[in-house]
Amino acid sequence: MITATLTSRACSGLPASAASSIWNVAGGASFSTWLDGRSLHSRVYNGSDCRRLKRPWTRSFHATTSRESSKPRLSYRIAASSSAKGRRFNPDKHAYNFDPELQDALGLITGTDPIAGKKQRPESGEDAFFVSKVGRSKSGTVAFGVADGVGGWSESRVDPADFSHGLCSYMAQTALEWGTEAGKLHAKNLLQKGYDLLVEDPSIQAGGSTASVGVAQTDGRVELANLGDSGSVLLRLAAVHHYSKPQTHAFNTPYQLSIIPPRMRMQASIFGGNYLEDLPRDASVTNINMQHGDVLLLATDGVFDNLSNQDLLKIVTTRMILTGAWTGAANAGIAISEHLDALTRPGGLALPSSVESSEKDGQKVSRNSGHTLQSLLALSIAGEAKVASLDYRRDGPFAKEAQRYAPADWYRGGKVDDICALVVVAVEEGR
Repeated sequence: MITATLTSRACSGLPASAASSIWNVAGGASFSTWLDGRSLHSRVYNGSDCRRLKRPWTRSFHATTSRESSKPRLSYRIAASSSAKGRRFNPDKHAYNFDPELQDALGLITGTDPIAGKKQRPESGEDAFFVSKVGRSKSGTVAFGVADGVGGWSESRVDPADFSHGLCSYMAQTALEWGTEAGKLHAKNLLQKGYDLLVEDPSIQAGGSTASVGVAQTDGRVELANLGDSGSVLLRLAAVHHYSKPQTHAFNTPYQLSIIPPRMRMQASIFGGNYLEDLPRDASVTNINMQHGDVLLLATDGVFDNLSNQDLLKIVTTRMILTGAWTGAANAGIAISEHLDALTRPGGLALPSSVESSEKDGQKVSRNSGHTLQSLLALSIAGEAKVASLDYRRDGPFAKEAQRYAPADWYRGGKVDDICALVVVAVEEGR
């Protein structure tokens, strides 16, 4: 026991029936208005009194172990789901689980052949995502992110998907090849390095993309860097704990990384203007602390233009309670289930649609394709966003913004777009 003299101052496992597939979305005929595609490059611009107490007083206290040394170690269970506009959404095909025991990264394009590289991409259209270990050691630190190619580049005969998928691949490569201490990798630096490598790639002549990137440490610290109108939402015990704000120059004109060909720069200068070009240093950085049972969502604007934060909260909370990952009663608050770890492992959920049959020795053998809690959440968000994007009767967040900033165009319903949702579930090791 230590005695100190102090002086006070006056001014100082899920049943199959419970998780049946709920998505059967038909991709209708695509339509276009001026609001369907975002601006390629925004636009071209021209030119007391404090008295010491008389009597000191003493108080006894015990020295305790630092909280830092007793922090729990977290692992991150990650999955993504995506859907290209104009294409059917298939829950069996459009879920991507990251299993660090079997793979080093998702979204990493290998080889130098551009045609072969395109075949490695997920069916996500102009949206892209990645998940990667940080370094090849078993540090437990992971990097992840989403990117959304700016569709306006298609008017210049440029495939917007090349930029977004290339950016994610280079960020995954950078994270995987990280050679120093994992804690020294920052989200904005990762975005910068990925962009630098993309600029040096001779196969990428032009394009643009928004991005939302995260780096998660095993002590729960997560650094997020967001550029444009992709973003993140952190949900904890049936409440929205954090959400990012989109970066925009004007309505439907988000911040965006770009590669501008010299010819286009020259054309702009002839008319006395230049292109708006945003850089990785312009990204907003947020530091959060994840806890056991938290759900972090990174998504492109195909999700946020069609689903509000309250919609996302409802979707996630419903699935978490349905699967038993979160528990609760009328007279008690939400709690984390002791089965969370099992639910997030491969095959943790036995969805009927995930059971496939094969022939072996003349007999049918069933196998589970590995659905997890995080893949169910990603599928649910992407699926609901897909439904909302095709609904002409319900105004989504984008429609409400359009009615505010462009009332003469009378925009109604959802916004057809590529959709990508990446879900991270934090699990405390040993629980």
